Amino acid sequence: MQINQYNVSVMELEIEGEEEFLQFVKSKLPILKDYLLNLKGNVTKKIEQFLELNKIQYTKNLDLGKLKRTKKTEPKIGVDVYDRIIRSGEEIETRNSVLCLKKVNDGSCIKTSANFIGIDRVDGTIETTGNFIIFEKGPKSKIIFHGHLLDNFINGAMYKVSYENEEIIIEKVKD
Repeated sequence: MQINQYNVSVMELEIEGEEEFLQFVKSKLPILKDYLLNLKGNVTKKIEQFLELNKIQYTKNLDLGKLKRTKKTEPKIGVDVYDRIIRSGEEIETRNSVLCLKKVNDGSCIKTSANFIGIDRVDGTIETTGNFIIFEKGPKSKIIFHGHLLDNFINGAMYKVSYENEEIIIEKVKD
């Protein structure tokens, strides 16, 4: 017998209309690829084909109410400082700003609703909705800022990306 245990992030979506659902999913594709979608309601063939085409994992009408839920405590608002390499497979999720003093490896993921600053190279996934993000682009990095996948960066350069007046502003800090 072989047993594998996984911790999975599940997003439960109730479908009220096919087109409304597809429009929502299209606008959030980079984010939704990191979740298992639990779909409630009428899951049409068109929806299933779209999700499979875009490689989004999903299940239909799964009753999650019986599963053990972990209680989230209200986090402090501040800055989380990491003076170590963020390893592959590591996932950090916080409401605080994040300051990484060393490399963020490929296969790691940092999600924050505040700001992110990476002093060393970023090869992992960074997802933030803060006011700004500063990072040195690595060849394998995936940067999601305010729901937009940003991928037009030069490897090895340092960037500051800010959000002002509902507009994303990208500045190269150094080559």
